[in-house]
Formats: sequence, C-alpha cells, structure tokens
Amino acid sequence: MSDFIHFCHALSENAKQANIRYLVVIEGDAGWTNKLVGAFLQRYQHPLWAGETSPEHIPSVRLKKAKQFLGRECDCLIFNAEHAFDAEALGALSGTVTGGGVLLLLAPSTWFRQTDEQSPFIRRLTGLLSLPDVIQLRQGLPLPPLPVVSSSQGDYSDDEFGCLTREQFGAVAAIRRVVTGHRKRPLVLTADRGRGKSASLGIAAASLMSERTMRIGVTAPAYANTETLFAHAARRLGINNAPLGRLVLGDSELVFLAPDALLSDKPALDFLIVDEAAAIPAPMLNKLLRYYNRIAFASTVHGYEGTGRGFAIKFCQQLDVVTPQWRQLKINQPIRWADNDPLEQWVFNTLLLDAEYAALDTDSDVVNSDDIRYRYIPTDSLLGDETYLSQLFGLLVNAHYQTSPADLVQLLDDDAIHLVVAETKNHVVGCCLLSIEGGFTPELARQVMLGQRRPKGHLLAQSVAAHIGIDSAAIQSCARVLRIAVHPDRQQQGIGQLLLQHCRRWAVAEKLDYLGTSFGMASELVEFWRKAGYTPVRLGVSKDAASGSHSLLMIQPISPESETWVRQAQSLFAANLNAQRVEQYRDLDTLLFSQLYFFALDGVAQLPHYNTHLGDLQVRIYANGGLGYDLVVASLEMWLSDYLSGKQQALDTNDYMAVAKILQRQPWSTIVSDYGFTSRKMAEKSLREYVSLRAQ
Repeated sequence: MSDFIHFCHALSENAKQANIRYLVVIEGDAGWTNKLVGAFLQRYQHPLWAGETSPEHIPSVRLKKAKQFLGRECDCLIFNAEHAFDAEALGALSGTVTGGGVLLLLAPSTWFRQTDEQSPFIRRLTGLLSLPDVIQLRQGLPLPPLPVVSSSQGDYSDDEFGCLTREQFGAVAAIRRVVTGHRKRPLVLTADRGRGKSASLGIAAASLMSERTMRIGVTAPAYANTETLFAHAARRLGINNAPLGRLVLGDSELVFLAPDALLSDKPALDFLIVDEAAAIPAPMLNKLLRYYNRIAFASTVHGYEGTGRGFAIKFCQQLDVVTPQWRQLKINQPIRWADNDPLEQWVFNTLLLDAEYAALDTDSDVVNSDDIRYRYIPTDSLLGDETYLSQLFGLLVNAHYQTSPADLVQLLDDDAIHLVVAETKNHVVGCCLLSIEGGFTPELARQVMLGQRRPKGHLLAQSVAAHIGIDSAAIQSCARVLRIAVHPDRQQQGIGQLLLQHCRRWAVAEKLDYLGTSFGMASELVEFWRKAGYTPVRLGVSKDAASGSHSLLMIQPISPESETWVRQAQSLFAANLNAQRVEQYRDLDTLLFSQLYFFALDGVAQLPHYNTHLGDLQVRIYANGGLGYDLVVASLEMWLSDYLSGKQQALDTNDYMAVAKILQRQPWSTIVSDYGFTSRKMAEKSLREYVSLRAQ
C-alpha cells in the first residue's frame, strides 16, 4: 500500500505542475479504497464527495442534486459509483474540478467483468476507462506508469481588466462594446466550461459600472448560474457582503432578474446580460431581444446539458432576422486548467459532449434522394462504432436544445427505444428515435384514465388516457417519436418525411396500433407533422417549461381500432379548441391558433358536432375526480346546457356559479370573489362536486 500512497502523492504533484486534471479509477475493497482516497485527500484542501456513503468530514452532494453544485469549485472530486452511476452528475461535477485536481471514480468490481448483465452504456464506459489518459488503480494489480508531464504556466498579463488570457480580454472588450457601441448589435458569447465566460461577463459589467451610471440586468435559468459572474464583479468593484443577486456602486446597479419576472415587469435597463441562454426557452429569448436594445447572450457550448450548439445555431438564425448586425465570439482557451486537459477530453468522449454530425463531402455524399437509404438498426449495434455513434448523437444535439448525457444512456440502455436512420454511403444524414409504449391491462388503463395511477414512462399512451379519457389508447400498443433530426446540409429535401414513412412501415410490421408525438408548438412543426399524416388530439393548457410553448400531441392511427378513437379524439379536440379559445388560448399566437382552428374545421372534426359518448365519459371522469376543468370545458358546456334545459325548478346559487364559470368563462378570481370561496382550489372543488351530484 505504501507504493500506492507514494504514487498518489506523485500524481497529484504532476497534475499541479502541469495545471491539468486526471481521472483516477479506484477499484477494490472498502478498506483499500478508503486508504487511497485518504492519500489523495492529504494533497488537496477542497474535496467534494458525490454519491452515497460520504464521510462526515467531507462536503458531499447526492448525484441527483449535482446541478446545485454548479458555479462552485473543488480540487478533489470523489465520485462514488459503487451504488449508482449518473451520467448527468458526472458531466456536471467534472467541470467543478480545478486545474491540478483529480476526479476519483470509485468503481464497482462488476464493471470490469464484462458480463451480459451489464448495461450497454456501462460496457462502453468501462471500455473507455482503459484509454491511456485514465489512471487505473485496482487492488491486486501493479501500479501503472506515472504520466510524464511538462509545466504549463501562462505568461499573459492584463493590467486593465485582470484577464488571464488574450481571448478573455477580447471577450471583455466585446461585451463592453455592446454598451459603448451602436444599439441593436447584440453579442453571442459561447465557450466550453472552464474558459472564463461568466468571469468575463462579471469583469465587463463591473468595469462599465465604474465608468458610468448604469443599471445592468442579469438573467439566467436560476441565480446559481450567475454566482461566478457576481463574484467576479464584486471582486473588481471591491464590494464585500453584498445581498445575493445585487451589487450597487454609487448610482449604478447590477441586479439578477428571473426570466419570467423580466418579461412580465420589463424593467428599464441600460444593458441586459443573459447567461446560460441555451437553457432559456427560445420564445422568451426572442421577446427579450425585441424589447432591449443592448443585450449580450452567453452560453456553454459543450456543457453537460448538451444544449449549447443547438442554441448557437437555432437562435442565431433568429438574430439574423431581428438584428442582422449581431456579433458572435467564442472563447477557446481554458483558464481553470491547461489545454489538452486529460479529464476534459475523457468526459467529452464518454458523454459525447463534443459529438459532431458528419462533415459531408459534396463529391462523395450525393444529394440525390434516391441514393439515401433508410433502415432500422438495433441500438446495441452502436457500441461497436464510436464514429457512427458520435455522428448520430451529434445530429440529435444539433437538432434539440435539451439533448443531454441522459439521452445517450437511454439510447443505449432502454429496450423500449428503437432507431431508424437515413444514410448516404459514408455518413448518417438523419435519424428518428421511437419509444414503444402502451400495452396496459384494461384495469391499469382505467386507473390511468381516472387519474388514480401514473406508471413510469409511457407518456403518449398515458396522455391520451388521462387527458382525453380514452383508456383503449393505453391498452393498445404504440410508438412515440421522441426525436427526429436531419443533417443541416440535407434539410428541405424530404428526408424527414421519408424517415417517418419508414417508421410507419416498421410500426405496421411490429403490429403497433398507432404512432404519436408531442412537441413545443411552432408553426413549421405543426405543418411538418400534418404533412406526415399526423392529426392533433390535445393541446396543453400551460406552456412547457423547456420550450416556452404549448405542447401539441399529434397522432397517426395504424390499426382500424385506433382509427375509431382517433376520429373521436379529433372531434373532441375541435370542440375543446372552440370552447377554450376565449379563455385558455386567448393569448396564443394568432398564426398558430389559425393553423389549429382550420385543422379542427377540416374533415371529420366539425366544430358543432363532437362525439357525445366520449363527451359524456369525460364529464363522468371529471365528476369522479379525474381530468380537470381545462381539459373538459367543451364537454362540461354541452352537459350543462342539456342539464339546464331539463331543469324544472328555479336556479340556485350553485347553478349560477356553474353558469358563470362554464358558460360565461368568468375567471377563477371572479368566481372566488362573487361566490364567497376562500381560494381558487376551493372553487374548483365546489364545481367538481356540483357536476358530480348532477351528472350521475
């Protein structure tokens, strides 16, 4: 053991000398492992334990709470994977390790046995742990050679702003230019983690406050995302013990504002900084862009969330339209560690944070659609080809803001996930991920429909059952289209439509009943899915937190049995849209509303006529505690009209309350005030009881 302890000390000295970080895999029994961890802890002052069984004397964080540690730093991260492994947590916490530090991965011995019981992701992970830059310390095996390193000390100095690299100095200057230069020329600043992006924002804000009277707003998904920014601004301004999210220097102010509060209050600002912009819904960014004249957007490119590149491409297309003279800057050189850091490279490779779609060669990758083949491939076949897997995942990251390491784990490990690809002879140019759902027993489907059960997963099947009231949709088998992506150089060539046609043929061969998808509603997406033969059956009442848009559920029936209930759901969707348009959807974008409204008018979904049986069923489910007012307002309106037409005696207070809400669409606040309720919750409960007593 003394040799191992000496090795630990020498390795940490190497890391500090070169300002790099090492991944060290430790595998052995508890006593041996604890001694090695203790040897490393003697060399570091700021450790962090991630996972279970943390010692009392070491700061710790649970894997599911890893995001709460973002913006903080440690020099020795002990990642305990012996009880559970979380790819999201590994990606998030690895970036908190400073240069000269180590990440100690405590690995279970089962990882290295290469049995069929291992999940595909873990089999791939253990293979990547054998790469040369990974230090393996395994009980019973000899020590690996100590890496040979050279000192990596930068010689750059900046007396003006205190920047640590020339690139950071350039970033500070570019941020300041948004304020000192012409209006309506926003900046998009991108960088990988550890490049000093947030520090640059804080330094620039502080320098501006020192020179002029300004009110600078900072927004981000959460205040924790901006802690580094505020810390650097406070340090430069010489401010100590300031309240969280607010720095004041004379008449100047730097203040944090949550995105929703910023949009609702629209405070006057001389300059707005949007940090981690990729994690803020695009519609919110567009509104900020149109309202504020001087604005800087910043985002992590290859972050653990996997969102930055999709943001950089998609949002910049909007900038071209709204502010065509916008500027873009990327910081490449790391600050918190040296170039070619072993830990960063391993994490990028393992979690595919830097996965890129294929660079197409116009000479060899033909544009003729007849030369593109479409095929179903089993996901376990991806393990043998890292290049193919990287191209595939790169497409998904590019197409969807929220693609993350968890999606990679699901792609490889989830037996319900299926994959259809479009390929040229050399590269992947399109892909579609599907998830098999449904197949519930009649009793479970009924419980889901009544809101009594919510099994894990099966989002499409459960949504139709629980939000529309069609339990047969959960009994039948279906496939949900999770993601569809087409190479940027091959878009607008019909590849997406042909992918979906191949998915339908596959679904028919698998004897599935229907296909479906759910997405944040945008005009071009509605048209894309309509063209593919999908029809809307449910529109979410509240906006989705990730997309900032209402979620639209669209279905394509396959079996005759599904065609029956899909027609019923179509007509009910039309009736609900007509009933909800003046209440739930009065603020919906007019273009989107018009698309859906004419969709509802088309074919079997005629607004004055909807399936009476399904409407009555919805009312009964509502009366028994399922569904909700927003989901059944059209059915409630038809039911109440019928009920009142047959009522013999005079109306009472409860009748008037129901008329006010269901027929007049008075807001809940008015119902609470006029009818003496103490809260909206009590008013909603009273309305449900009213229907329950009269609809049986």
